[in-house]
Amino acid sequence: MAISNITEATHIVFTAFAAWGHVRPFCILAARLVQANENVVVTMILVPPFLKKAHAEISAEFRDTASESARSRLRVLAPFKSDTENPFDLMPLITENYGRVYQAVVDGKPVSCATTGKSFEAVPPPKLSVIDFFAHPLMLVTRSITGPSVPIVAWISGHMGTLIRFWGPERFGGGGDIAKKVQEEVARTGAPVHEVEERLYSFAKISIGKVVSIPGVPDMYDWEFFPQALAFDLPFAEVIKWGQAGMKEADSIFLTSTYSLEPITLDAARSWYKEWNKEVYVIGPLLPTGYGTMRQSDRGSSEVSEFLDKALVEHGEKSVTLISFGTVFWPKEQDYIEEVLEAFIEKKAPFIICYASMFASMSDNILQKIKDSDLGLISRWIPQQYILSHKATGWFITHGGQNSVMESLGCGIPLICWPFEADQPASAAVLSKNLQVAIELIEVRTGEKGFKPLLRLGHGPKGTREAVGEEIREVIDSCRGEKGALLRENALKVKEAFAKTWEEGGDAINEFRKFASAYNLQLL
Repeated sequence: MAISNITEATHIVFTAFAAWGHVRPFCILAARLVQANENVVVTMILVPPFLKKAHAEISAEFRDTASESARSRLRVLAPFKSDTENPFDLMPLITENYGRVYQAVVDGKPVSCATTGKSFEAVPPPKLSVIDFFAHPLMLVTRSITGPSVPIVAWISGHMGTLIRFWGPERFGGGGDIAKKVQEEVARTGAPVHEVEERLYSFAKISIGKVVSIPGVPDMYDWEFFPQALAFDLPFAEVIKWGQAGMKEADSIFLTSTYSLEPITLDAARSWYKEWNKEVYVIGPLLPTGYGTMRQSDRGSSEVSEFLDKALVEHGEKSVTLISFGTVFWPKEQDYIEEVLEAFIEKKAPFIICYASMFASMSDNILQKIKDSDLGLISRWIPQQYILSHKATGWFITHGGQNSVMESLGCGIPLICWPFEADQPASAAVLSKNLQVAIELIEVRTGEKGFKPLLRLGHGPKGTREAVGEEIREVIDSCRGEKGALLRENALKVKEAFAKTWEEGGDAINEFRKFASAYNLQLL
């Protein structure tokens, strides 16, 4: 039966901030939605660089079990063409073009992907929009077209402790209602709105050594949330403004975190959102069905699969370390990353390093050393889920972004955290101290804030390449010893907890059903 013949279809439109970590988990949820109800249609409106990734992620969930009907009811398209991967260049482009596609689906017209040229037939108008909370401009476009008649669910894919720090109540260690503070300050002083916004929305960047206490997160100095000098300028005040406005605009909220990681923090978040009259659905982790027990697809990367199979034979199980900082972040101190790689070569520890960020570079010298060592594989792109699910993989050096954390622990792989900014520093503290599934690197910290002491340690980094080298060599030895065994045991416990969340009676499946009931979705 054609989609257009489903007169009672529940059509859900999704769009997001131009960062893959914000899109990836929704791919899994979208696939589950169309499989759970034959009358659900999902249209994902994405930036061009995410099209292939989204299709691969959806296929990982569908595998060979999804019907043709389900596959046809999950439509992925880009409303414009572009070669850039810079999220802050892509956001204006999707904001400019999203409304045209959204208006078309509201009008019940066919739409097409501007990048691939693929056409999608007309379907009934949307009954629900799921929009990244950072993408507040897209929420405004949605409201301008359909007003309150199409509810908006804010999509939040990060670590909840950090969400509270930047947007939560002051009693929980957050910045409070900054929009209200701006109004009050402008009324009191008569200062221009943009000047007051720039100052107040940048509150977290003003580091004075204040101890920040967030429920469920180890106490941290305020400067610990910014442990790295970045290779790019982040419009921090604008991002904070978007996030707060997005959460306030939405009718309800999806959280892709999980009680297996941060139960106290999520309870605090529910208390906060209740004050805002927002219903919350905690539906993480969103990983492919069978993840952690079934080997994932290598997504066409024979180079990676051959390297891992060879390492398994020559070095044994859990011998390979994956090194990846996501699609945006990369160490500004090139010497530090090269020192880490030299340490792995010296210790005869095999590794795969991905440098996907547009800010990443590798010197000819280190590239040659990796080649000569026969211990490393370096690539601009890697099938991360496949690597983490391979028997040869034992550790993951990561920036600590929420998706990487979920994917690693979903396979029982302990982490070595190298946090930069955003939700990573608080997550690293929770993983290393509370859950004891990670080691946090300290000597790799850079910049004015990064050199300051950590509250839980009483000291900061020495700030030298030699210190980085000493630390990473100690970490490699620890990973091979008793500490490594303990971290792996704890990571495997988290893996088991993750698996239960989407089983009958689990937290995530219960929240998913609660959402379905609220929006009149009859699940199969």
